[in-house]
Amino acid sequence: MHNLSAGALKNVPILCPPINLQNAFAEFVDPQFEFIESLMDQNQNLTKARDLLLPRLMSGAIAV
Repeated sequence: MHNLSAGALKNVPILCPPINLQNAFAEFVDPQFEFIESLMDQNQNLTKARDLLLPRLMSGAIAV
């Protein structure tokens, strides 16, 4: 099919899992998404710390 119109999509069935399965899935993945968000925040903070400290280390302003 070269193009798809709204009329053509009107008759296409959409499968949707039962609400209890949707809820079980959400309960399973929500903690993982929270963990990912936490890791992204930590990564951002570490990037800021690196950007602040690296020039000082390279210039000798901070001794190791």
